[in-house]
Amino acid sequence: MSEESLLAGIKEAHSDSIESAAVLQPRCISVVAKMDGFVELAESMKTRFGFTQPVACGGVDYPGEQRIQMIYYAGNPEHKVMLTLRVNLPRDGPRMPTLTGVWGAMDFHEREAYEMFGIEFEGHPNMIPFLLPPDWRGGHPLRKDFKGEGVTQ
Repeated sequence: MSEESLLAGIKEAHSDSIESAAVLQPRCISVVAKMDGFVELAESMKTRFGFTQPVACGGVDYPGEQRIQMIYYAGNPEHKVMLTLRVNLPRDGPRMPTLTGVWGAMDFHEREAYEMFGIEFEGHPNMIPFLLPPDWRGGHPLRKDFKGEGVTQ
C-alpha cells in the first residue's frame, strides 16, 4: 500500500478529527489531529491502519504562536510507513489525554514531555518525574523561554 492510499483511507475514515494530513517524504506520513476525538483517532491508527509499533513522542515549543505541538511517532511494520500524529495545544496550561492506553510504550515519553514542556497528560497511570530532581522548581527545560533556572532549596 502506498503512502498516498494509506493517507486517503485515514482522511476518509476520520475527516472530522483531522486538521491536515500529508506525505512528508517516502514512507512517512503526517496527520495533524483536532483534540476532539484524538484518542479515538490514535486507536484507529493502531487497530485499523496498522500503526502497531510505537516509537516515541515529544513536544515542540512554538512561543511566537502560543502553542506546543505534541507529536507521536508510530510505525506500520507491514507497509514500512512511519506516522507522525500531531496535536496542537495551548502554550498556557497544555493538557491532553494520555495515549498510554493505545500505545503503552508512550509512558516514559509522556512523562518526559510533562517534565520538559509542562504538558499535563490526563489519565496517565504513572506521572512521576524521572529526569529532573524531585525538588526541581526551575521550569520546563525544553521550552524556548527557559532561562536556566535550577533547583531551589
